[in-house]
Amino acid sequence: MNFLSLRSQDGATAKIASQGAHVCSWIPAGGVEQLFMSKSSAFQDGVAIRGGVPVVFPQFSNQGTLPKHGFARTSEWKLLQSGLAEHGTAVAVYELRENIARLTIWPHVFRAQLRISILANALQMALEVENTGDTNFSFSTALHTYLAVQDIASVSLHGLQGLRYRDTVSGADHCLEADPFLRINGETDRIYSYAPAQLELHQPHQRTLIRSNGFDDAVVWNPGAGASKINDLHAGGEQHMLCVEAATILRPVSLAPGESWGATQTLEVVATID
Repeated sequence: MNFLSLRSQDGATAKIASQGAHVCSWIPAGGVEQLFMSKSSAFQDGVAIRGGVPVVFPQFSNQGTLPKHGFARTSEWKLLQSGLAEHGTAVAVYELRENIARLTIWPHVFRAQLRISILANALQMALEVENTGDTNFSFSTALHTYLAVQDIASVSLHGLQGLRYRDTVSGADHCLEADPFLRINGETDRIYSYAPAQLELHQPHQRTLIRSNGFDDAVVWNPGAGASKINDLHAGGEQHMLCVEAATILRPVSLAPGESWGATQTLEVVATID
């Protein structure tokens, strides 16, 4: 796989793998790494990267007949554009289409595009899917964002109160999030329905806004003690990561021929908490 380095005019940087159009690193201008990457990730062609921002498409997890999380994250994407845009924003645009191998497991003709933009303290990822064939298809998708945290015990996620969620760990559905914020106290794997446009991740040293537009759901995941079963997650890695994913899972997207769908996730480090 190939890697692209982006640098905005003000010094923000990102590193992107051509496999999966996978954002592996994001450092805001004058800041530090904001994405978690496992030290045990293989970085081998055809093997999913453990960390950063995998693109989940056209299937979430094992909810279907495709490989887990679909084929987009292990496919080679075509780089269409990279460089500086308005106001010194650094931009990269990647594209994925059907090929013979993918058609054998998912018989649909499509075009997916991911536009990655960085400037100052923000990273934006805009995903678009178009049905370029002559039959309807449906899909689920997510930007499986691994956020780097200093200590999972000191993290709180705000904005989920009052939402219903599917608890994948317990198997329970239609659970109610009653607490004003979520703390991670063990294995956590939840799909929140009708997620708000903005969540906030609080750590003692910073606050991160997680904005989404066009995604219906939000996934929150940390493997907890289950990390020992994940071969490509380095020992203790679960203490330094939290996945907060903009997603559309519970109500899959359906596209007729010629139709398209798009959504964005924006991460922004906005303040230091004293």
